[in-house]
Amino acid sequence: MSKKRTKPAKKVLVDYEEKMSLPFAASYLQQIATKFKEDQRFTLTVGDESFDIVPSSQVELEIKLEQRGSKYKFEIELEWDEAKADQTLSIE
Repeated sequence: MSKKRTKPAKKVLVDYEEKMSLPFAASYLQQIATKFKEDQRFTLTVGDESFDIVPSSQVELEIKLEQRGSKYKFEIELEWDEAKADQTLSIE
């Protein structure tokens, strides 16, 4: 009998949407990119809650473009596994 692996339940920590101009949205993305490039982390604050976003040094990048009728959706996603963060193998 084989064991089925059960995935942990997904917990949405932030779900935020706001209409804004394209240049303003680009500024948000640029701030995130700059923080990742310089500090490898950033803090996301929504209301009175803050979240430290600290990916491992290896991430999976997904870019998706969808069309439904006359609407488009462009997504950029970074994914990493905290349990596998920066693990190294050594032989002593």
